[in-house]
Amino acid sequence: MICDDVGYVLHSRPYRETSQLLTLFGYTQGRFNAVSRASRNRRSGNSLRPFVPLRLTWRGRTDLKSLSSAEPLNGGVFLAGSALYLGLYLNELLNRLLHEYEPHSDVFDLYRRTLEQLAAGVAAEPLLRQFELGLLEALGYGLQLDIAQDTGEPLDPAACYRFSPGEGLVTARPGDSQGFSGQALLAVAKGDWVDAETLKAAKRLTRLMLDTHLGGRPLQSRAFFREFLGSGRYGVAEE
Repeated sequence: MICDDVGYVLHSRPYRETSQLLTLFGYTQGRFNAVSRASRNRRSGNSLRPFVPLRLTWRGRTDLKSLSSAEPLNGGVFLAGSALYLGLYLNELLNRLLHEYEPHSDVFDLYRRTLEQLAAGVAAEPLLRQFELGLLEALGYGLQLDIAQDTGEPLDPAACYRFSPGEGLVTARPGDSQGFSGQALLAVAKGDWVDAETLKAAKRLTRLMLDTHLGGRPLQSRAFFREFLGSGRYGVAEE
């Protein structure tokens, strides 16, 4: 049986002498693995790049599918410099957090839009925070950002809150070193990224949320990005 879908390559690595093992993200199939045989010796192997939408066809009854074809579609983006590393960060998040064969068309569309905006030079930090929060929400890991879960009361802009895994946002003592201001959290909830403190709080919050679901394994793309930034001359905060 031949199957088809529109999708992206999230990860690839050499397999045997001429083939590649691929992790793919399809619009209707979700995340799945496939082998592309002899693609390292074929011109078509050049299409198996990240960030390029592909018309994929494959066959196979096991969890490792055999890729028959991968035809590039319009809408691919070219990412360079810091945008390339940020794109790889998105790919690693999807690879680590998506379950196999669990469709997420909403995440697929969010991913496509985020790539397009990265390529267009949209400010990276708000873009990444929106992606992280949208991904977590779509996977059922989102937070109610305007209610304290221990009291059921709306967040007070003047109060302090902390993130508790399994609970969400709960009241904290004023000045708690791990706390977030209610004002910053309410701005995050509204997607208001004007204040630098809001971006700082959102980054720390999404990292705490993501780390809860990453099983304690660090993201390789974060290390690559830190190495790339070096002295920080590229003007993008470390992810």
